[in-house]
Amino acid sequence: MKSRTQQFAAGRKTPAITIFIVLLAFTMLSACANDDDGPTAPEGPGNIVEVAQSNDDFSTLVSAVTDAGLAATLQGNGPFTVFAPTNAAFQALPEGLLESLSNEQLTEILSYHVVAGSAVMAGDLQAEQSVEAAAGGALFVTATGGDVMVNDNASVVTADVEASNGVIHAVDRVVLPDSYLDVVGIVAKRYNLQTLEGAVGQAGLVSTLQGEGPFTVFAPDNASFEGLDLSGLSQQQLQDVLTYHVLDSKVLSGDLASSQTVTTVNGDELTIEVAGDNTVSLTDQQGNTYQVTQADLEGTNGVVHIIDGVLMPG
Repeated sequence: MKSRTQQFAAGRKTPAITIFIVLLAFTMLSACANDDDGPTAPEGPGNIVEVAQSNDDFSTLVSAVTDAGLAATLQGNGPFTVFAPTNAAFQALPEGLLESLSNEQLTEILSYHVVAGSAVMAGDLQAEQSVEAAAGGALFVTATGGDVMVNDNASVVTADVEASNGVIHAVDRVVLPDSYLDVVGIVAKRYNLQTLEGAVGQAGLVSTLQGEGPFTVFAPDNASFEGLDLSGLSQQQLQDVLTYHVLDSKVLSGDLASSQTVTTVNGDELTIEVAGDNTVSLTDQQGNTYQVTQADLEGTNGVVHIIDGVLMPG
């Protein structure tokens, strides 16, 4: 017969075993529940390339980026701001142009749509800004009343598509570096030359300056026209003023001597001088002297030099 002590000890075993079994069952159920959840999905968007791949409207761009060998770059840390042409933007290019480009040319054009080192949202834009493209050369971005334009040619149709390494803004045109544009295109893309662009159109000179050339254009910036009233000029007189800014040859700043007199397209002479610090100045028939503020913007049919005044023939 068991003593009272033995009976008490035996009576304590059952609850302890029960508690252990309950805890074990709870642990196993918790493990099963975690297994049912599966792997945790990554949070946030993918990189620039992955986001573009997920949008059917960028299929031509994705293919071009792959052909150009730029996918690895745009999958990097960034940050990048990408002005991404839609399929329709590529379709708007002249027929056969895209297929005719070498890989080097394709890389240059696609890289011209990329700003490296920053992710700029549409709401952060000023009314006007020029930014350095990854390909070199400037992109000219304007924001007016919610409308964003690039190079006065491409409209942002979808803004602020976020990626893990930057932001995408979809555009409806492919934008091109200066080397793929004629002298009219070089002027037209720059918001600081819009007054000149309008005057060239008013004078009926667009088709002439889109010709074979070569031309050298001394392009007055917008500020040059302030306070200058050209409205009373006839079309012929306006042509005379504007063609006084054009040479019928391609002259780069490095081609200039310290002093020379050249004959412009309108037949009048213009004096060009280069100072010791390489500052280029131009003196017109009325004795006004202006300076070249940006030189050697080369295009398909010539070169543009931006100047800070409007030259006047005799």
